[in-house]
Amino acid sequence: MNHSGCLHFRQPLKKERFLRSCCFFLSVYLLIIVSTVGLGGLLVVFVLKPQKPVFSIQTVRLDAYQLNVYSNTTLFVSAVASMVLNASNPNKIGLRYRPSRLQLYSEGLPMAVIRVPGFFQPAHSNNVSLTTRVLIPCVNVTQILGGAWLQDQQGHNIVPMKLSGDIRVNLHFTHITLPKIKVALDCDISFEYKELGFLNEAYIKKPPKDLLASFSNDSNSFLKKCALAIYV
Repeated sequence: MNHSGCLHFRQPLKKERFLRSCCFFLSVYLLIIVSTVGLGGLLVVFVLKPQKPVFSIQTVRLDAYQLNVYSNTTLFVSAVASMVLNASNPNKIGLRYRPSRLQLYSEGLPMAVIRVPGFFQPAHSNNVSLTTRVLIPCVNVTQILGGAWLQDQQGHNIVPMKLSGDIRVNLHFTHITLPKIKVALDCDISFEYKELGFLNEAYIKKPPKDLLASFSNDSNSFLKKCALAIYV
């Protein structure tokens, strides 16, 4: 009797069983990884109880600028400025930020690029000063300051802007450095108009004399309503 047909039939069965075993163990492996990541995320949320870091504006210094007037009515400004922020971290973990670039918008129009250097926020810290570089290529100041004002409850004139960009962050818990994550940042930022003296002078077409604007702790100039999206 010829058993060759039986042999050819058994070989595909062995291959099929092998493939099924591989798929099973691969599925179990992936399930373990997903479960571990999920448990780690729950541990961070329920044990560490993360909160959003707080950034407030301390000073804005105009380092260099150029004024251009067109048709005697429209003022354009190109400038380089230094903006000092105070960073507070209420969390139980430290945060190490990588250098990044953020975009500043006014009424949906690109206004400036903010270069943020790398820095570290220790856990439960509230006095970390950070100097950023603000590059303003060419902005229609007449259009921005001539737009509709927003007023707070005290009747102060507020210039609304938006800040957005991606920031890479490493989390530090005790002596352990956790994997790097990427945070998509989208913040509303407000400036009280009277605190930007050099902007007022430029708006009335006078060379700015006071190139430094300082903001007190109760100032209306701050970052607020920040939306964060986290990517691995």
